[in-house]
Amino acid sequence: MKDIRTNRFVKEVLDLTNKLVNIDINDVRDLFQEGEEIHAFDVSVPADKENRMMLLVEQIKKCSKCHEPYNRVLVFLFFPEERPLLMEELKPFSEWIETVPGKFMIKWGMAIHPTPMIRSIMILQ
Repeated sequence: MKDIRTNRFVKEVLDLTNKLVNIDINDVRDLFQEGEEIHAFDVSVPADKENRMMLLVEQIKKCSKCHEPYNRVLVFLFFPEERPLLMEELKPFSEWIETVPGKFMIKWGMAIHPTPMIRSIMILQ
């Protein structure tokens, strides 16, 4: 992973302490193949917005579309403790996964963080 932005995002995910669903170095190694191009981005929406996950997934779709085709995805979701993500809110995320063309591998995690945003780090290969 030569890209500084990608390295920064991977380090951020691995260094988190408030993880509810963990991503570790072995997940990163299993997911990404050496020598292939990797793209990384992050998106966010205010945590107090109506339909916040739907809005976040729309941003994910828009940003990931320009990196197609990809077949390996790391997704990490962040949310504030006072506005946790609820299981039913993950439906737009699940529906997006089902629409990704081709066969792919995904690893995802989530953590509490101290900002008022729902945020996602995405790393694609």
